Amino acid sequence: MAIKDKTVVIVGAGIAGLKAASKLYEEGVKSCILLEARDRIGGRLHTVQGYQGRKYDLGGGWHHDTLINRLFAEEAKLASQDGKPRFVFDDDSPIYIDSERGHMENDGYLRLEVILDEFIKFIYLIFNQNLGVPDCTYKEMIHKYIYEKREFLTDEQIRYLPQLARFVELWHGVDWEMLSGRDSVYDSQGRNAFVLHYESVINRIAQSFPQDWLQVSTPVRSIKRSKGVVVTTDRDEYHCDYVVVTIPQSVLELSLYPDDQPGKITFEPPLNTRIQEAFGKTHFGSLGKVIFEFEKCTWSDATTRVVILSHSSDQLAQQVRNAGDWQTFWQAANHPKKNIEPWDHPLFFLNLPRSTGVPSLVVLMQSPLTEYIETLPSKQLVFEFFEPILNKFMAAMGCSQPVINAVDKTDVKPQNSDSPVLEGMIVTNWSSDPYSRGAYTVCFPDDDAIDMVTAMMNGQDSRIRFAGEHTILDGAGCAYGAWESGIREAEYIRERL
Repeated sequence: MAIKDKTVVIVGAGIAGLKAASKLYEEGVKSCILLEARDRIGGRLHTVQGYQGRKYDLGGGWHHDTLINRLFAEEAKLASQDGKPRFVFDDDSPIYIDSERGHMENDGYLRLEVILDEFIKFIYLIFNQNLGVPDCTYKEMIHKYIYEKREFLTDEQIRYLPQLARFVELWHGVDWEMLSGRDSVYDSQGRNAFVLHYESVINRIAQSFPQDWLQVSTPVRSIKRSKGVVVTTDRDEYHCDYVVVTIPQSVLELSLYPDDQPGKITFEPPLNTRIQEAFGKTHFGSLGKVIFEFEKCTWSDATTRVVILSHSSDQLAQQVRNAGDWQTFWQAANHPKKNIEPWDHPLFFLNLPRSTGVPSLVVLMQSPLTEYIETLPSKQLVFEFFEPILNKFMAAMGCSQPVINAVDKTDVKPQNSDSPVLEGMIVTNWSSDPYSRGAYTVCFPDDDAIDMVTAMMNGQDSRIRFAGEHTILDGAGCAYGAWESGIREAEYIRERL
């Protein structure tokens, strides 16, 4: 095993690690190595090609919070200089589709959007006007609202509001059975800009420092504190002054357990007490994607965002009105399902014909649906699961013909020219990828993400540092947050060299 001396070792070539390397080089650091376990850079920002060379981001896909997002500002400046399209603003009013009723948005009788706004304010008032209010699941919070406000709600509002309110699951990557009620909704800091595509961002940053700093297909096995820091891979041992660990929170957590798993890094001494305790106060979501690629667009491109609602209960209004007390109602309403079926979970459809002109649909899903879909053994089974939902989407979006599955088939001849012909399908694997093990951080009931952020910002010690979306408050869970954390740690090191 070769012993090599470096000033800084960066573990992980996601956007946090790449930006840390870029900033260190900008500040005059000459001796640095960036070690990446995968055979590619980018981490959870991953652009792939599909049918006819169409490009998609399987991981992060937007610049969020564009009022405060410095990565977005940097990209916007470059776009103004060279005229190359780097993003498109795709925020619009979503369409809501129910399996039975079809369109649910802007219904003058139901007025669900108005009720939803009040429910979000209800959450805010409960947890911000009173100290020490116990947290609960998002599911319980929704049911508390319809129970306490039932005299001011119609039966249909009681029935359908819970399903509309579940759209936040597609932000956090977990369903309402797991999501914290207290930390479920928050104000955005500006609009969202859909990125075209993140590979250009990643490659631009990666080209801003010497290419011999990058080493892929090199998992780190251990990080040991000595006079400096010793970082060990299968081939080499690096002696350095500083190390910046940018692996996902879910992978970092493996170091707490004795069993050896792919991606695990052993720390000597073990991660400090503050970091270990923080893992008990934060969790990891599994936002996944399925991309359906069609030969042409045969449905409406009037809007970008379509939310498919999960099945509602026609018994809910009767249950809430007949309940003698809250506990009786909650026990009657709270029956989690064990088997996963279509329409059990809300889905977010990104209608690409509207935003980019590409005849494809990007479907976002949450845990536990993500794990279920990502482990199905064939694309045919994935299609069969989504087929009734796709057909409902088509009908609600002005296409009367059912979807024809032509994926991996050569003998499909649609009888109708308006038939939506599915030519390609891409399914993510973030939940099973050993170097991601999910998507990004999320809060379960009683979690407090501040504990983890504080622990990560303080580092293991003065020489072993951390960066990534889980290590920062502004931009937590976002690409720009990870990018900012890379800058933070590079500046920390620069000030001490």
